[in-house]
Amino acid sequence: MIKVAICDDIPEMTTQVEMILNGYQPSEFQCTIFLTSEKLIDSLDNNDYDIFILDIELPGCSGIEIAKLIRKKNYNVPIIFLTSYSQYMPEVFEVQTFDYIIKPVNLAKLTPVLDRVIRYLDLDNNHFSFMFNRISHNLKFNDIMFFEKQRRQVIIHTVNDNVMANMSTADILEKLDNSFVQVHNSFIINPRYIQEVGNNYVILGVAGESLQIPISRKFKNTARDKMISQLRKEI
Repeated sequence: MIKVAICDDIPEMTTQVEMILNGYQPSEFQCTIFLTSEKLIDSLDNNDYDIFILDIELPGCSGIEIAKLIRKKNYNVPIIFLTSYSQYMPEVFEVQTFDYIIKPVNLAKLTPVLDRVIRYLDLDNNHFSFMFNRISHNLKFNDIMFFEKQRRQVIIHTVNDNVMANMSTADILEKLDNSFVQVHNSFIINPRYIQEVGNNYVILGVAGESLQIPISRKFKNTARDKMISQLRKEI
């Protein structure tokens, strides 16, 4: 069951979105409706939602301000904005938005977004699983920022902490999906966290912190092309 928080101050809009979700995959979504930003904010400490669908133009606290609060708790949860104006798009992407929909909302607009979010939440196919020191690890792809090889070991840098493992570069790449990019013999990155791509470096960042990763001459051309391609898919 996918838990969805829907927040819009217009009851007809929340009802319409809920009906579309229920029609998309019956029994797949558990929707919680909020008509004010305050009630949604109050619920964040006691609930873990899988998806947020937020109106931007909310009285009091805007959808973008709510998204900033959500990002402090969960960097990767999908946030979908509803808006009547395209002028908000620059602000929307500052809070790592999954997608936005220009109102009025209908099945044709929401269905492709739901297709993408379902693939994004596919837990069976989006984990990096391995054993280290007889302990089983199962990391979400979206939580992994980059892999750093140090001889026989690898440090897996995630949004929360670092995890050690013993595996070759070939073993790492075999377990990953095609979105990850090798930029150096020692580094494989997740383009989701790219802040800047330079001539011979890439800057990754999360929660206000950033780190520069070198791009070696060996991988320069293929890595840059693949990073740009992956970034276009995120937009």
